Amino acid sequence: MAVRFYSHEFKLFVTGVMAFLAVHYSAKFYLSLPIKGLPPVYYNVVEEVVNLTLYSVVLSVLTYKLFGGNEPGKYYIMWFWSLFINYYFFHVIPYFPFNLGVLTGGVSSLLYAIPPSLVMSAVRIGKSEEANSLPTPQLWAGTVMFSALILLSFYTGVTVSTFIYGAVAGLLLSFIAVGTEKSMVNLSLVPMFIIALVYTGGALYHVTTATLLLVLGASFLIFWVSMRPAVLVNRITGDVTPIGVVSSQALSLVFPLMVAIIWAIVRDLASAFHYGDYISPLTLETFPIIFLPAVISNTLSDYLRGRQLDKYMRFYGKETGVGIIGGVGLADGLWLDLVGLITYYLTVLKFGFYDGTLVYVLVIIPALVIVSRLI
Repeated sequence: MAVRFYSHEFKLFVTGVMAFLAVHYSAKFYLSLPIKGLPPVYYNVVEEVVNLTLYSVVLSVLTYKLFGGNEPGKYYIMWFWSLFINYYFFHVIPYFPFNLGVLTGGVSSLLYAIPPSLVMSAVRIGKSEEANSLPTPQLWAGTVMFSALILLSFYTGVTVSTFIYGAVAGLLLSFIAVGTEKSMVNLSLVPMFIIALVYTGGALYHVTTATLLLVLGASFLIFWVSMRPAVLVNRITGDVTPIGVVSSQALSLVFPLMVAIIWAIVRDLASAFHYGDYISPLTLETFPIIFLPAVISNTLSDYLRGRQLDKYMRFYGKETGVGIIGGVGLADGLWLDLVGLITYYLTVLKFGFYDGTLVYVLVIIPALVIVSRLI
């Protein structure tokens, strides 16, 4: 059995844990500035920024030799999560002059993460970005979707404890992939399947077999069409580099809408031809049936598209390399598809199917797309 360990990403994770601890214990080790004459609002903000900057300097020096490269975007993500988790789960609340309701912690984390991440990058000036590291835009897209789901949970009052515990386990397991020399599976898929099974739950008893097959078939069709094996071909040298199986963030956001629309249309057609009893109605009680078929379908599609990638590489006369289902850091499409599905589910639970779908399409999707483009 072959084992792959993502050492660079794990070192960044360890640094992130240290940043989290620095923020968590900041109240005990807090430097008060001897500045007079500033209005209280400005003084408090400056004090927060100075303390975060000092923590970052210390952390940057301690971890200078721990990992290579200089990746400012990832340092920003690391400090964002350190502030975000402390704010919402440990009630370590930095001073912020505006009350934005449930969004206050998210916005303050976005802003306060800037100074320490810039400091960490400045300390590492002269080092180039790691060539084989997880792309920062992909990691940021995952950060935006995960944090949006958590914020939506607080806003709706619908707990997602099962998902959060599973995601934490998945994050820890995502640094390891196991399998053969040619095909491996990232261990983060294990808690992902467990989450899907839990969310599907009793819905299995509320739908017909035909409905289950419809959802499974529709999910597989959507993922199969949307996923693509990708290679990078250098037209000058002829070098071929496998990128992997790719899909867009848009798929993760619109997938639940597409399945719901297909389900509703097939149900209406079946009813028109007096076969309505074969297809269960789409309700809040039956919707969770989508979770498990979705995870099965996207994992299967990822595997099959990966086999196609092997064929492409052989076509170019190159080694196929190691195919890995799933990815490090929970930023791969498999996890983000599940996050998008739960996000839509929470929205319709709060507002109902019609109003919830409008809110999801007109508010949530545009907001996620805009914020995802910031890095």
